[in-house]
Amino acid sequence: MNILLIYNVSSGNGKFMQSFGKVKTFFKLNNFKYDIYDIRVTDKVAHDIEKLAPNYDVITIAGGDGTIHSVINGLMSISKDKRPRLLILPFGTTNDYANMLGLGKDLEFNLTLLKTSHYRYSDVYSLNNEFFVYAAAVGKFSNVSYTINRSTLKKMGSFGYLMNAKRDLFNKYHMNLCLETKNLKIHRKAFLILIASGSRVGGFNISKFTKDTKFNDGKVNIRIFTRNHIFSWMKIIWFYLFKGRYFHNDIHITTDYAKITLPDKYIWNVDGEAGPTGEIIVKTLKEEIEVYVHPKKINKLF
Repeated sequence: MNILLIYNVSSGNGKFMQSFGKVKTFFKLNNFKYDIYDIRVTDKVAHDIEKLAPNYDVITIAGGDGTIHSVINGLMSISKDKRPRLLILPFGTTNDYANMLGLGKDLEFNLTLLKTSHYRYSDVYSLNNEFFVYAAAVGKFSNVSYTINRSTLKKMGSFGYLMNAKRDLFNKYHMNLCLETKNLKIHRKAFLILIASGSRVGGFNISKFTKDTKFNDGKVNIRIFTRNHIFSWMKIIWFYLFKGRYFHNDIHITTDYAKITLPDKYIWNVDGEAGPTGEIIVKTLKEEIEVYVHPKKINKLF
């Protein structure tokens, strides 16, 4: 097996460096050939992955959701038959995607998956010219993950996101939007739009966001949080406390295609990173990448 190990030393307070030796030892003991890619040395990760990926059987990502996002965008630039499988070693702050795949902090268990057939094809989602694997959002508090100071995040971890959210507390969001799918067209005023494929966002469990979470069903869920009065934004608190609860005056759609039109001043958050502004088209691309998953999660997610 030929492996490309990608690591981000700034993810999760730099904890990966404490485990770096264990990973290399595991590869050597199992006669896995490997190369190492340090994400710090370039800001052209997606471009580099596009060139490097076809040479490997597996890409092992030691980092957080932002690192995964960069790798996915590189992989989607090459043909499906040349894309290596992905193994996620969660060393980020929230690790939403890895958590949903059942991959926790047990490094030895995660690495041992390389010796199994516990991998499945997962959907990927496009948002204009970007790709994501679990969530996109725009509106109230959606900028928290990409505007936070990295030194603050390093010191405070997930709590740093909550502190950063205070900056957006009194900003008003009056997003006049138009959402179009293949079957309907909706005009609303909203303060937040959340697009999600799974049961976790921003480190929070949103298992009630949708009834049946699948990573290969060719669908994505869109929740429009409508703005009815000045305190509408407080629904976000209840949304997270009640694990993704649906409010009767909000809109929830499950689809494989949607066009959302809103003013250009609003910036989309794509897998935790700053993305396009204003109008977007989101599509589901069915079963595009192969990922290792905890065996107990296979039947639930695939």
